[in-house]
Amino acid sequence: MKHDENILTDVNNRFLMKSYYSTAHTRTNMFRIHHHAECELSAILKGCGQYHTKNKTYDFSAGSVFLFSGDEEHCITDIYEECEILNIHFVPRLLWTDGDLSLPRIFFARSENYENRIDPDNPMTKTLYNTVIDIEHELSQKKDGYRSMAKFKLLWVITQLVRSYNYIDESVSYKSYIKIIKPMEKALHYIENNLCNDMSLTEIADVASMSPTYFSTVFKKLNGISLWEYITAKRIDHAVELLRTTNMTKLDIAMECGFNSSSNFYKAFTRITGKKPSDFK
Repeated sequence: MKHDENILTDVNNRFLMKSYYSTAHTRTNMFRIHHHAECELSAILKGCGQYHTKNKTYDFSAGSVFLFSGDEEHCITDIYEECEILNIHFVPRLLWTDGDLSLPRIFFARSENYENRIDPDNPMTKTLYNTVIDIEHELSQKKDGYRSMAKFKLLWVITQLVRSYNYIDESVSYKSYIKIIKPMEKALHYIENNLCNDMSLTEIADVASMSPTYFSTVFKKLNGISLWEYITAKRIDHAVELLRTTNMTKLDIAMECGFNSSSNFYKAFTRITGKKPSDFK
């Protein structure tokens, strides 16, 4: 169950970051693998259990911190004690809009030492855990300067992951991508404005003045998720909002969110959220 959601947007009302709490009761073997367009930073506030990703299983307990990119499937399958989790979702462009691509390396230049569960034995992890909680406080309390502070604290967490853990493959080059940041932001804005319409790779790449092949490559590098998976996840986000706030039929919602059939909508919805559309009514 999700509650206490707080959303941060930019001056154009585009999503930047949100925090919310989720609670779950004791259970075992409930697989609801999901992923989303945004990156996720999570702190386990209480309880213990197991997190499953595509290739690994992690034990967790109070104090654990997790980081997932947009295309990393994950699921809490087993809960041994009732859990409360603080989740921070954020768009990758928060890490590269100032032209510095050293931070997004935590997603596209990971070393073999990287784990989605941040090393619990590293003394920095306790500070990261507390800073994740600070981010939520900034977003929920909305004191003067909270927008800047929430972004600053998020950037601080990612900076420490890059600096204080052996998580980065330093042999991976990234500086050649710096010049494409502004064109990529233009393409993202175009996608946001056309989620309900048909879009082609060539059309989107043209907005960024890139070849389709090159655009696809750098899009995944900078956003941690493929172009089409990003578009699908954003459409499903919009569908969830419509399911929660309107009385539209599921077919109408599917059409409104850019799906050309109800079957495609249902398949994408289940794959992205791990749930059925009826679960959100």
